[in-house]
Amino acid sequence: MLQKKRIKNTQVKKQNVYRLFTLIAFAVLLAYQHVAYSQQYIIVDSENGDRLSGIWRGGTDTHFEIEYNGQVLQLPLAGHSLKFTSDLVYVPDRTAEKYFRNGLTLLELGLPEKAQQRFEAAIEEFPKYPDAHYQLGLLYRTNGDNANALERFRSVAILDAPSFDLVPLLHELGDIALANETYDVAADNYQLILTYYPDHPDVPGLKYITGFLLVEQLDDPSTGLFLLETAVKDYPDMASHEKALFLIGKLQADMDQLENALHTLDRFVTHYSESEWIYDAHLIRAATNLKLGRLEAAANEAIHVSEISADAAIKEQAKKILDQTKWTVYTQTSGLPDNHIQAMTTDGTRLWIGTPKGVMLFETAFDKWIGFDVVAQLINTALENVPDVTAIAANSQEVWVGTRSQGVIHYSQLTGDIQNYSPADGFPAWIKDIKMDEAEIWFATDTGIIRKIRWNVDPPLLYNTQTSFITADNIETLLLTPQTVWGASAEGDIVMFDREKEEWDSYRSTEIREGMKVVGLDIAEEQLLFTWFNPDEKSNGYFRADLDGGNGKSTTLDTGIENEDDLRNIYIRGALDTSPISKKEPEVEEIPDPTLSEFLPETEGFGIEPEIEGLETEPSSPTPQIPLVLWIATNKDLYTHHTRSADVWEYTTTPQILTGELIVESLVVVNNRVWLATSNGLATMNAQ
Repeated sequence: MLQKKRIKNTQVKKQNVYRLFTLIAFAVLLAYQHVAYSQQYIIVDSENGDRLSGIWRGGTDTHFEIEYNGQVLQLPLAGHSLKFTSDLVYVPDRTAEKYFRNGLTLLELGLPEKAQQRFEAAIEEFPKYPDAHYQLGLLYRTNGDNANALERFRSVAILDAPSFDLVPLLHELGDIALANETYDVAADNYQLILTYYPDHPDVPGLKYITGFLLVEQLDDPSTGLFLLETAVKDYPDMASHEKALFLIGKLQADMDQLENALHTLDRFVTHYSESEWIYDAHLIRAATNLKLGRLEAAANEAIHVSEISADAAIKEQAKKILDQTKWTVYTQTSGLPDNHIQAMTTDGTRLWIGTPKGVMLFETAFDKWIGFDVVAQLINTALENVPDVTAIAANSQEVWVGTRSQGVIHYSQLTGDIQNYSPADGFPAWIKDIKMDEAEIWFATDTGIIRKIRWNVDPPLLYNTQTSFITADNIETLLLTPQTVWGASAEGDIVMFDREKEEWDSYRSTEIREGMKVVGLDIAEEQLLFTWFNPDEKSNGYFRADLDGGNGKSTTLDTGIENEDDLRNIYIRGALDTSPISKKEPEVEEIPDPTLSEFLPETEGFGIEPEIEGLETEPSSPTPQIPLVLWIATNKDLYTHHTRSADVWEYTTTPQILTGELIVESLVVVNNRVWLATSNGLATMNAQ
């Protein structure tokens, strides 16, 4: 009897539970009928363990209807539990739900490790279980495993962000990461908040902070720019607005959104005239105007910064921009056959340039570009392929054009005739330099030196390591004087040819120390000018001597240069210094070259001790050298030096033509203008 009574009481309890559930389910049904139409799916768990899912079709106080597999089923409320969802994809199965409930129970019992196992089992059974991901995230956070906590909270946000308040948790994890300088993790946390909780009160501040992190710490300017642009637009009253507005202008300038950058920075300098970034804003505006070709506006900005700032570094930046306004730049858009200028020479006031796509000739006597397209076209179409021009020599009667693979082209300016000395005729294919005078034409090639004697019908002479006393065959550059031919190899060795004795020899001087490699040769007013670089000492400079190589002196220009292109690309040109002589300056004796640390760090002056191997010369006392104006071009700067005075050194930064690393290829001074051939175009400025 006792057992039957217990069974009866149990049955009564179950009936009471079902009645209570029925009332609750009916209340849910009534409430559900008022929710949005998008919540249309229902999950039905029956007392016997079956589960159905389908589309909700309505209900009464005793029954409900669902559409299941294309059929409408009417089921009683009693004996069924109902769950509603907007997407069946996120509804866990009964096994996963059981694991989850067991995990919650174990948490209540103080067994977090076992609870974690149940939550992980629930996710393994049903990966899209946001509640299980959430509980695991909380456990990881408690254990200090913030990386795994973030991944779990990320899953919750993706699966069902509206049902969970993740903002405090993500904000906390982001702040911890920020304090630990793990900026990528901080930005990750903050971006989840911005993405899934866009209306949260924390969003305005986080949008600024995240934008700053992306720009300043994570090198993601595009995403950072977008966040900062929306932040200043939507939340202009935040304290971070000033910094954000400046960064937006800077980023727009960096990304070549030039007009937008000017507009943004105009707003900045207007609203924040006392800002710590005000000088930088003016400098960016100057550089932006420079890119747009608005030279006057760029110069005005640079001058303004120089006047209002006392900071030496700021003034130096302004000077560099002001220097840029002095340059006029020519590129393919101006008519050049190619932006890479590989060779350049003058013919009176006319300038010849060589590119990988042929030559171009134009007049320099006027301020505007005047090209001689007909002449250039004749040369460029003379051979089967457009010549890859690597060297040019020209005078009023003829032009010699050296190529990389087709030998040399001769053009008569008197008759218009063109002749090719090609590899098929036994002429070297790659011509690196050409020099000529009234008697001879000399060619530097990768296989030796070629000498062509005018009015001589014999084949040109070839000098190399097999036929002559030349230390290397790969000759980079040449220089002709009335008595001597000078050559420098790719390895930096200097060779010299006595034109009277017709003998070759090498050249040495104590001023050209071990490790120096000569890369450029020039002559000015009976004086030799060599440029050199020293890879061991990471320095470069120039050497100046008499025509016979005596009375020489080296001057270091730049030191500490890591990039070999910046180290070896150095060119020099000189001319008689006709500037007025100061009363305090001696007219005869020349002051030694400068050792100014501002421009020429570690400049050294050595005792004069000429040494010319192979020549029988009598030692002589140094004689005063003729005062020159020297122009020295590197990849970074163009220096101007008046040798008469030690303290007259000026420099101008080389033009930042287009984009990319600029490599200077040649330097010419003609018609009171400096012409600079570079890997990115042709630039010119007033020589004074």
